[in-house]
Amino acid sequence: MATPSSSPTVLERAAPLLRLPDASDVTPVAHGDEIVDPRSGRSWRVVGGVLDLLGDRFAPTPTQRMLDTRVTAWLYDLGRDVFAPLVGMPDFASEARDAAGRLGLARGDTVLDVACGHGNFTAELARVVGSEGLVIGLDISAAMLARAADRVRREDLANVLLVRGDALLLPLATGAVSKLICSGGLHQLPDLERALSEFARVLAPGGRLVASGFAEGGEGSRGWRSWLRRGLALHVVPLAPLERALVAAGFCDVSTRTSGPVGYAWASRTATPRP
Repeated sequence: MATPSSSPTVLERAAPLLRLPDASDVTPVAHGDEIVDPRSGRSWRVVGGVLDLLGDRFAPTPTQRMLDTRVTAWLYDLGRDVFAPLVGMPDFASEARDAAGRLGLARGDTVLDVACGHGNFTAELARVVGSEGLVIGLDISAAMLARAADRVRREDLANVLLVRGDALLLPLATGAVSKLICSGGLHQLPDLERALSEFARVLAPGGRLVASGFAEGGEGSRGWRSWLRRGLALHVVPLAPLERALVAAGFCDVSTRTSGPVGYAWASRTATPRP
């Protein structure tokens, strides 16, 4: 009697969705804990639970550099639930439930978690989509991803792949995922319009987006917010321009609101690609 084949690994499942540096037109192949460009033979290995597709091909902003240390990653992980209620944000459990509901998450979904940080949303989404689903958590911070990898191992999540990559050049194929979340990351993106365009590119038509970050209502203002942008590449995102930018990027059914200092946006990928 034939021996049943083993289930594919998370890397094998994710490989058809990924795109490698300098090989955006090639579908990579997974071998064990490596992913290989079949054209060049170049390979990338999962190390410490993270697939690094960025390496040194990245110049971090001051804010991104500040967050990429073990100490700041630790503080960020521990501080979220402590400080959120103090500034009017919802607790994590409520925020995660709301995000899953607005994404319309179901078992078997494929989700991209951009700016996944220490992986709290990544893990929660992985539980919702179940073993037949797949969550790809992406961040530029090696320190944050190390904490996310610890969380994935601790919670024994076999449907999560953590990737070090850039939100401005997502290492995924066009239309690769049906759901995308960027929780608490909008204000850290140095080129928001480019990032939104990438979000639209990797989402399948009809796919859903949930995103949030430090924000303000209306058109925005100058003063100290302009200084943050110039000095640290840290944005306080004005919601009215964000709504217009989402539509320009290829989204529809756009909604936004604020809760304390944080703005939330929800949208759907248009059913047909932009001309």
